[in-house]
Amino acid sequence: MRTRFVLSVVGKSFSNLVALLVLVANLSVAQDKKVSTEPQQHKKLNIAVLDFDARAGVSKEEAVSFSDVFQSQMVEMGEFTIVDRARIKAILSEQGFQQSGACSDVECIVETGKILKVEKMFAGVVSKIGKTFAVNVQLIDIATAQIQMSKSRQHAGEIDVLISDVIPDIAAEMASEILGKQIKSKVASTGGGSSWLWYVGGAAIVGGGAAVYLMSQKPASSSTNPSPLPIGPPYPTN
Repeated sequence: MRTRFVLSVVGKSFSNLVALLVLVANLSVAQDKKVSTEPQQHKKLNIAVLDFDARAGVSKEEAVSFSDVFQSQMVEMGEFTIVDRARIKAILSEQGFQQSGACSDVECIVETGKILKVEKMFAGVVSKIGKTFAVNVQLIDIATAQIQMSKSRQHAGEIDVLISDVIPDIAAEMASEILGKQIKSKVASTGGGSSWLWYVGGAAIVGGGAAVYLMSQKPASSSTNPSPLPIGPPYPTN
């Protein structure tokens, strides 16, 4: 009897242990499924954009404007963590670049990148020969101190197109290769075209309405001179 009682107790304990293990296993599987179904957040890459270097035919202010446009494109994508430009300039000043304000060689870029604790840095060069602009933007990997990517564009024409099209296209292309997915550029508007269309459209509407109104009116006498059409809004001169 005593042996049978002991075996009964052991059997019940073993059954309870098995049931407990099954319950724990089921909870673990359920937790794994919950974790797997939750979207994994993308870790943003830490980057910095240096002031573009101005070469022949391009002023320093214009080159800095190009780098501002490039950085703005990267910010609008929302895919990167970007270091503030003021902090970059402060670091360059501390490292002894007060005179030229430039940091175009890879060694300087890598050193600055390590201080800023970024993974990638963008550096660009802009020049103009005759009427043709040349833009080159490089991506430097801070860990390997290597030029990971380089994109170049040439544009013969107005400098505005560099800001509205060329620079945004380079930023989108480089971001697409870094992230492994298609990124579209945020093309800037120069503003001239829309103003021109507004004025043209407004003039057509006003002029057309005036013509219809005059045609619907009968002249008081044949000797009366016809009234001149009202003058439409002036066209933009720029």
